[in-house]
Amino acid sequence: MLREITQGRVADAVIDEAAKTACDLIVMGTHGRRGLGRLALGSDAERVVRGSAVPVLLVRMEAAD
Repeated sequence: MLREITQGRVADAVIDEAAKTACDLIVMGTHGRRGLGRLALGSDAERVVRGSAVPVLLVRMEAAD
């Protein structure tokens, strides 16, 4: 599904859509940031994991060569 988000947080849109469509699993990519980078930028994937009633599978994106 492709959905344009112009207001609010992406994590909230993902959680809402999963609930509306009765999803069994949410699969999301993550950049794998740690430490200050994650704290400074926030993490939509982390917000989805913490806020979703649906199981979430996070897939770490590999670094480009």
